Amino acid sequence: MVVRKFVTAVAVATALVLGTTGCSLSHNVATKQQYAPSDGAQITVDGVKGLNLIYLTQNVTDWGGLEVGAIIGSFVNTTDQPVQIRLQYQIDGSQSVDVIAAQTFDWVSEIIMPGQKYDLGYNESPAIYGVALNAKNLVAKPGDLISVFVGVNDAQGVQVLVPALDGSLEQYKTLVDNLAAIDENSAE
Repeated sequence: MVVRKFVTAVAVATALVLGTTGCSLSHNVATKQQYAPSDGAQITVDGVKGLNLIYLTQNVTDWGGLEVGAIIGSFVNTTDQPVQIRLQYQIDGSQSVDVIAAQTFDWVSEIIMPGQKYDLGYNESPAIYGVALNAKNLVAKPGDLISVFVGVNDAQGVQVLVPALDGSLEQYKTLVDNLAAIDENSAE
C-alpha cells in the first residue's frame, strides 16, 4: 500500500513538473530571438549589415519653419570582398531654384573593406544631408517612415523603411541640434 501511494505521488509530481515546464520546452523562447535593440531600422543586403538607420529631422523656426534632415546609421561589411553601399531615397526639390518636383537622391559610400564598419553621422563621420520625403511625397516629420533603397556595389537596392525622429530622444538631441548648424553653414 505504501509503495503504491509513493509511486502515485511520484507520478503526479512528475506530471505536474512536466506539465508546467513543458510549454517553455516546446515554444520559441523570447529571450533567444534576435532583434534590433535600437530606434532605427536594420537590414542585411548581400552580406552587408545596415544598423540603426534613422532619418533625423528638425524644424528650424528661426528660418520660417524650414526643415533640415539627415540619414545616420552604420554599415558592417561581413563579406570577404571590398564593397560600396548605395542609398537612394526621395528628397524635397521645392527649395531648389530650377527643380520643384521630388528628386531621387543617390549616394555612394567609400570602399568598405571586409570586416570594416562604415558610419554615417556617428564617430565624427558626416551624415547624409537632405530633406527626405515620406510615402505620401510630403516632407518627413517625426514618426514618418522614409523609404530608402540600400544596394551593394551595382546590385539592385532593397527597400528598408527608416523611421524619422527628432531631438525628443536624449540620445539624438545633439545630433539633431547639429543639423541646423550644418545647414546654416552651407547656406552662407
